[in-house]
Amino acid sequence: MEQIIEEALENVSPEQVDAINEILLNTQEQCQIMEQVLKKQIETKDQLIDRLHSELEYYKKDQADRLINQAMKEVIKLRNDLLKVMESEDWKKIDERKLRQVIEYLEEDITDLLQRQDIEPFTSLPGELFDPSMHSAAGMVFTEDENLDHRIQKSKSPGYTKGDRVLIHEPVVVYRKENKPVGVAQG
Repeated sequence: MEQIIEEALENVSPEQVDAINEILLNTQEQCQIMEQVLKKQIETKDQLIDRLHSELEYYKKDQADRLINQAMKEVIKLRNDLLKVMESEDWKKIDERKLRQVIEYLEEDITDLLQRQDIEPFTSLPGELFDPSMHSAAGMVFTEDENLDHRIQKSKSPGYTKGDRVLIHEPVVVYRKENKPVGVAQG
């Protein structure tokens, strides 16, 4: 290999060597300039990404704060309405019927608040299939009926959704097929 290089160099004139050296120097300078340009572009891109990330985080926090503040204003309104009732003269001599009515109104107000936030309660019917994405098992009832296996016996309280997302799983009692060992006498 060295011999080939030496033979090639013997056939090259000094002017050609100077021209090659000049081309190499120009190429090296151009590479250095391109390297600086690329570093500057990368630095600018990184700064832009950092700024956009900061803006996104600020927006997400601001959006979350606005939603929380809106919900808290609703809760504060409910509290103030309840305080008005409790501070009235009628409160001190309230009878059971009137107290039930106040509690019913409070439940209606809370339901309205949830609906304004697009939150809806749901309750499953007995016999519906247990769905772990919507239900949580709050108890089991063993059964020998295969058709009832993994079906809901009863709901303990409503679950809640916001749009198509489950916020609170509905606690339910679930039927489970009782597996009895083969050959064991029942009785």
